[in-house]
Amino acid sequence: MQSFKMLFSLQVRPDFKPAYYGILAQQWRRSLRTFESIVQHVNIFEQDLCQLVEQLKQLLFLDIYGLIENEKVEAYRIMIQKRFCTSKFILERTRFRLWI
Repeated sequence: MQSFKMLFSLQVRPDFKPAYYGILAQQWRRSLRTFESIVQHVNIFEQDLCQLVEQLKQLLFLDIYGLIENEKVEAYRIMIQKRFCTSKFILERTRFRLWI
């Protein structure tokens, strides 16, 4: 059985000027919890995951470590159920496992 492990950290960062970093970083972190940001992250994760599965045609098991914010867990779960409906998966805040 082949397995593939990777550390996955998905962040979409705006271009901040260094002088305003402290204030803007706080605003950016808050913006990651908006509906639009969650949808964007789910779409990017779906594209990356589908690309990975397509390129690794004999992939049987995927194990990704990282931190998923509470607000995004359910959105990721729905996407995985829809996109990989015949596969088994476990989705937690710190780990994502997919058996294809």
